[in-house]
Amino acid sequence: MDRRLDWVARKGVLALALYFAIAGGIGWLQYAIAAFVWLPLASNLWALASGSAWRAIARTGVSPTAAATFDLAVLGSMFLAHWYWTAFAYAVACGFAALMQAHAPSKP
Repeated sequence: MDRRLDWVARKGVLALALYFAIAGGIGWLQYAIAAFVWLPLASNLWALASGSAWRAIARTGVSPTAAATFDLAVLGSMFLAHWYWTAFAYAVACGFAALMQAHAPSKP
């Protein structure tokens, strides 16, 4: 699958889940979204804590402006829904992903 299409599919599922959880009032989706957000954070922290070298993370293929705009919209909707800890985890997970991309050795 193309990296850009993969990014759009993953972020699209997250956006739909956020919409149905917040606007639709489907309460159990909050737990699914929290698991979706906390899992990458935990795996990134585990990789950093184990002392392993920076993992190579594939570039997403979308512009940094589009990615930042989406992330800010997700953070805004989570704060409006009073999901403060999940919003914090999402921001930290995005930050760790950016750090790992920046420090990953580039492949020609």
